[in-house]
Amino acid sequence: MRRLLPLVLLVALAVPAHAGAATPCRNKIFNDWYADGKIASTYPRGCYVDALKHIPPDAAVYSSLADDIRAAMRASIGRASGKHVARQVGKGFSASSGKGVLAADPRKAPGPTPPRSAGGGPAPPISAQPVAATSSSGGSGIPLPILVLGGLALALAAAGAIGSGVKFARGRRR
Repeated sequence: MRRLLPLVLLVALAVPAHAGAATPCRNKIFNDWYADGKIASTYPRGCYVDALKHIPPDAAVYSSLADDIRAAMRASIGRASGKHVARQVGKGFSASSGKGVLAADPRKAPGPTPPRSAGGGPAPPISAQPVAATSSSGGSGIPLPILVLGGLALALAAAGAIGSGVKFARGRRR
C-alpha cells in the first residue's frame, strides 16, 4: 500500500487538470473576428458577455472589437426575437491598405478624418495649426536622435577608457 501511494500521486500530478476542458467560446468569437474584422456566426449570449470581459488590451485600444462584439450580441438577440438582421456584423478590414486598418466598407480604404478642435468643433485651418517637430537628418538617412545618442555613447566610452588608463598608470608607478 505504501508503494502504491507515491505512484498514484505521480500519476495524478502528471495528468493535466484541464485535459477535458473545451476551448472557451469567447475564443471562437475572437477567432471569427480576427479573420476578417467581422463576426459571421451566431453564438450564445453568454459567449458575447464573456468575450467582452476578456478582450485583449491591444485590441481594446486599437480596434473596434468591443463594438463589433456588442453589435453581434444585439444582432443575435434580434434574430432570436424574429427580426431580420444581417448575418455578418463588424466593420471589416480594409483590403487595400494591407495593414489591418479598419474600414466601414472593405472595398474602400479609409479616408482622412478631418481634425477637430478641443471643443469638438472644426479645427482651425492647417496654416494656423502648430507644426510638429520632426527630427530626421533627411528622407532616407539615419535619424538625428540616433546620431546624437551614438556620439554621446562614444564620448562616454572614451571617457571611461581614459579613466581606466589613468588608474592603470597610477598603479604602475607605486
